[in-house]
Amino acid sequence: MTEPKSYALSGTKELILGYMEKNPRGAVLDIPSGQGAFSKDLEEMGFTVFLGDLDVSNILYRNSRVAQADLNHNLPFRDGSFDYVVCIEGVEHIENPHHLVRECSRLLKGNGCLIITTPNVMTIKSRLRFLFCSYLDYFRYFGPIKGESRFVFEEYDHQHINPVFYGEMKHILTKYGFSIEKVEKNKTVKKWRLMYPVIKSIIRHKTRKRFPRDPFYVSDTLLDGEDLIFIARKNSTGSDD
Repeated sequence: MTEPKSYALSGTKELILGYMEKNPRGAVLDIPSGQGAFSKDLEEMGFTVFLGDLDVSNILYRNSRVAQADLNHNLPFRDGSFDYVVCIEGVEHIENPHHLVRECSRLLKGNGCLIITTPNVMTIKSRLRFLFCSYLDYFRYFGPIKGESRFVFEEYDHQHINPVFYGEMKHILTKYGFSIEKVEKNKTVKKWRLMYPVIKSIIRHKTRKRFPRDPFYVSDTLLDGEDLIFIARKNSTGSDD
């Protein structure tokens, strides 16, 4: 069997696997599963993994728990089926992140864990790119992919249609009954040395006044992290608004 390829940004899969290693084994939904590289690693760690992807023909690692799943619509699984739902680099591809998180809440057991990753559009580098070039990192162009494969092009051809900001994701998770345990980064983006420390200092000064109760807005994770990794727990009395 051809070894499945991981489409996660460098370091993201490894960080999540490190977190999962420390947690009790249970049922995991991996959406979108891509070729199944992450699912394969989880099963080798002892988890029972269900794979869901829009294109099931793309899945190379196959067990008996593979389903076609469109993240824009209701997911084909029963309420309270999973201890964990992991969505690596999926939310920026869909129309409605509220619907996705609401579905994840439905599928998770009480106190279940949701892990969502997305490219960080709030780095200083991305903010400056938007200021001077009118687009955010990873969202240079919007439109259909040209060619046979959806995974062989540069970032602006990956059908990233929905940049999700930290504050938006925090609001969505809270709205649908989750408490954020932590937000991590996979690695630090390359920094522009010229004026970078000055710009960072100004952003921190201004942002602290706007968000005095949330220090994450001025953290190195948000200002310098390439990928944001949200780890959240479903409240036992989680809302399904």
